[in-house]
Parts: sequence; structure tokens; C-alpha cells
Amino acid sequence: MALHQEATNLLPVYRHTGKYTDIEAPVEQDLTPQTPPLTSKQWLQILSAFVVFLNTWGLLLAFGAFQTYYQETLLKNHTPSSLAWISTVSAFILLFSGLVTGPLFDYGFLRPLLFFGSLLEIFGLMMLSVSTEYYQVFPSQGICVGLGGGMIFIPSIAAAAFSLQEFRRAKFISIISSATGGVIYPIVFRRLVFSAGFPWSIRCIAFIVFATFLLSWPILMYPPNKSPIVRNWIDISALTDMAFVSTVFGTVLSAMAYYLPMLYLPLFAETAIEGFHNIDLAFYLVSIANGTSVIGRLLAGLVATKIGPIETCSLAVITSALLLYCWLALKSTGGLIVWAAFWGLISSAIVAMPGAIVPLLSPSLGVIGTRTGMLWAGVGVGMLIGSPIAGALVDETSGKIHWWHAQLFAALCMTFSSFFFVYPTIYVRRKKAGGSA
Repeated sequence: MALHQEATNLLPVYRHTGKYTDIEAPVEQDLTPQTPPLTSKQWLQILSAFVVFLNTWGLLLAFGAFQTYYQETLLKNHTPSSLAWISTVSAFILLFSGLVTGPLFDYGFLRPLLFFGSLLEIFGLMMLSVSTEYYQVFPSQGICVGLGGGMIFIPSIAAAAFSLQEFRRAKFISIISSATGGVIYPIVFRRLVFSAGFPWSIRCIAFIVFATFLLSWPILMYPPNKSPIVRNWIDISALTDMAFVSTVFGTVLSAMAYYLPMLYLPLFAETAIEGFHNIDLAFYLVSIANGTSVIGRLLAGLVATKIGPIETCSLAVITSALLLYCWLALKSTGGLIVWAAFWGLISSAIVAMPGAIVPLLSPSLGVIGTRTGMLWAGVGVGMLIGSPIAGALVDETSGKIHWWHAQLFAALCMTFSSFFFVYPTIYVRRKKAGGSA
């Protein structure tokens, strides 16, 4: 899909700027920086992409605050595993729907996708505000919000990337907005839920989403013409490409572990840290992790320009695995705060790098977009199953939650993920050196 090819250009590393007349021309790398001044229209495109990330991925990263409130107040009779399905289904739909919205974008349906997707997300939030039972919360937040976000997530970013192909660093600003949403929305929810109540706290978030989407509707100025190249949904040749397949498995495993701390940190603080009584801080742990992830994504881009994106991702996976093992030993409030900050800083590279890795594993420009979509669909599967499994492993007996089961599960998933990145890393390094993998 052309959609995904443009989305890969959002990262400030390893762009493809060579001139090709044949879409099947071999992939080459051009690291020559191009930094001409941005026009006002291009800055508006960046703002539009910022808004979309803020209200889709950013809202998803804030779910740890919702999970804790559901567990303790609104849906306290339900298990952590069943509650985790709400956010993971939303994440799955958000990422997996790119396989469908990609061809629609290629055929020029951006504006209908943006309009109806944003309205569907706002409608889901409004329905969530009047929900009191699980069977109401799940379709509202898990399905409706996820589907609405999925309709606009990658299409809108690809539209901005279409007119910003020469501005790598500017496009990277759009990616940072997801972490911004992960900082803002938990704070808004926490400050309002116990003063104004759950219904009005959700409505206020819906109003913020609506107001910011109003900005993106008129300024998303990409012309809705049919793309000259419509990508296939699946690249069959990728299924026999061991470097790509290994990367997909590694990414799926890392996705299974990555989201767990974001989802469970507030509840972990309240139930596992002795003497922890600061409920506000428990909610803000998610904001702390998302805040440091802004720095982490910037650093990941800088490191990748020096050592390569796949090497950067591999290093982040290994370090994240070590951090997850350290999570097992956390006993104090101070230690938890420091750990949350480091988790956001290090693990952010795991979600920032895949778009830059796929071109290195693609035999031609014609399959980059399709393979990127396949990779992110795999990430959606990992996020779908990881958190519910961890929630089921949290064995609550005698009024005490045994967190070490879920913590060890996350650490092992990230450890096995690092193994799957070994061969692709060797493959890419040999390819750079002119050898054969």
C-alpha cells in the first residue's frame, strides 16, 4: 500500500530518496540530509498529523489510567484479564485496520475516512460516558473508539507524509504527539474522575478530541486523488524471506510485553508497593513513562543514524528485557518512579524503529508499503494477546495479587524477542558490507 510506504518516511533515518523509473528497482539508501525551509502548508500538515496521533495512539497509551479505575471502581467484579481486552482489542483494530484503509487511501478516500473515523471515535467516547457495565464499556471503548481511530490513524499520517517527503525531522514531530497524548489524557482523567465523576471526565476528553479534530479537518489539504500505485494487501514473497519473518516474530513478541507496564503500572503501585498511598501518583506513572518516551524516540532516531535502525531496535529490546527483570525487584515508590521513567525512555525505540527497518529487509521499493502493513498488523496481534494473558497470570488469592507471574511473562517475551532480531541484524550488516546473508 502506498499508504504504508509514506508512513515509513515519518522516521528520521534511512529514507529512500533515490530516483527510480521502475517500481521494482533495488532498494538503496541515501542518508544525505535535506533540510529546506518548511512552508506554511507543510507546517499545517504536521499539525494535522500531530492531532491524529494525539487522539488515536496517544489515547490508547493512556489506558492504564482507565484500567485502574475500572479495576477498583466501575468494573471491580471483573478480572484484570477481561478488562485488558478492552484496550488490546482497540489497539488491534487501530493497527490491523491499516490493511483495509490502505487501499481506500490509495483510491482517494482520505477525506471520508478522516471525517467518519473521527466522528465514530467521538461517538464511542460519548457512549462510554454513559456506560456502567462491561458489556457497554467494551463495545464503546474497545470496538467503536478503536475502529474510529483505525479509520484515520495511518491514512492521515500518510497524507501528511505525501507532501513532506523531503522533511524527515519535521515529520518526526508528528510521531512525538502519541507520547504527548499519553501524558495529557491520564492527567485529565485523574483530575476529573473523582471530582466531576466518570461520565463527565469522559465527556471532557471527548470534547478535547472533538475540538482538536476540528483543526485537522480543514488543514489536511492532501488532494483526494487516486494514487498512481495501489499496493497489494499481502506480499507472498515475504513469507519465505527469513529475515523479514524473523523480524515479524520478534516484533510480535516485543509488542506482547511492551504494553504491559503502560497498562498495569498504576494498579501495581497501589497493590504491590508497601506503604504506597498516593493515588494521584499511581495514575501519573503512565504520564511519566509516556513523557520520557518523547526523549527516547528522539534519541532512538539519533542513535539509528549512527549504528542503524535494526541495531538500535535490537539494543532497545535487550535493554527493555533487562528492565522487565528489574521490575520483579521493585519494592519502593522511588524505585518505581525511576523505573517508569527508564521504561518510557528505552522501550519507546521498540515502537519507533519498525517503520525504518522494513525498507532494509525489502528486495524492492514495490513491496515496502505492503510489508510495513504486514509488520504493523503483527504488532496489533501481539498487543491483542499480550495484556490479557498477563492479566490471567495475575493470580489473586487471599486478597493479594501475585504480580511476578505477569512480570516474568513480560520479561521472557522480550527476551525471546531479542533472539529473533539476531538473524535480521546479521543479514542487514552483511548486506551493507556487500556480502550475502
